[in-house]
Amino acid sequence: MTTALPDLWTDWCSVTGVPTHKIDEVSLSCFSQQAQPSQAVLAALRRRLAPIDPVAPAWPRGHRDDPDSLQRLIRRATAIIQHPDTHWVFRLRLRRMLFAAVLLARRTHGGLGLDRSAALGLRPDGMHRVRGQIGVAPEPDACPACATWSWLDVIGTNSGWSHGSVRALGNRRDEDGPAHRHLRPDPNPDWHLCVGMLPAVDRWGWIDAYRSMHPSSLSAVISAAALLLDSPEPAPAPVPAAAAMPASPRRQMSREEEEQILKRADELTARVEAILREFDTGR
Repeated sequence: MTTALPDLWTDWCSVTGVPTHKIDEVSLSCFSQQAQPSQAVLAALRRRLAPIDPVAPAWPRGHRDDPDSLQRLIRRATAIIQHPDTHWVFRLRLRRMLFAAVLLARRTHGGLGLDRSAALGLRPDGMHRVRGQIGVAPEPDACPACATWSWLDVIGTNSGWSHGSVRALGNRRDEDGPAHRHLRPDPNPDWHLCVGMLPAVDRWGWIDAYRSMHPSSLSAVISAAALLLDSPEPAPAPVPAAAAMPASPRRQMSREEEEQILKRADELTARVEAILREFDTGR
């Protein structure tokens, strides 16, 4: 025996064009804001919430069965984020890419398993509800929760401060060390005032606070993530030289080999940057 759907829900669906069977967090959020249903109606609908597709349809197909793929992507993108030569706008786009990856990756990988429309339609209240479901990795440079924290810092800064503040944040790299960023309070909680969680970022680093990126831009972000997953590890950020320590003999790399490795790393970074570059006309 099935229970009929609440009349207020079916009426709202007929007006908005939402299929009555599409009961998910995004639809319920819009329904709650626009129709202002009673708690009893919301509770009845939540009992019918369709389970999130465990296949994660938007995650790169070749990595859907790889439980380490999300952490590997975060680690590889973080290596580029931490490099001092990374342009600040590219750094912002990489942080957005990692947040999108967290939304799209399978739950068993540490993500939320959303499809494209659900990711683009996610609003701050929905983010509040699902944030606790995001996975945590042992190392902060591969941690989905830390990647989420960093992007919320960006859009919170964009919402509450100036473009100069966003640029300063884009020029900032993550602190070294074992401490997880997601364990700290949000430095810019104004992210909950944003319209969408995946806004466009134009060539000058302006973040659109009033609408989500175009679906084709999200496709480009997914392509960039797939490229990073399918490519060799990018070159790590340079570190200060440490004091010489005795070490076991190892093969010395020739200058030509080192140049080839660095060249391939630069080519990979350039390809990812080109994919993430959006065709905004600017302001």
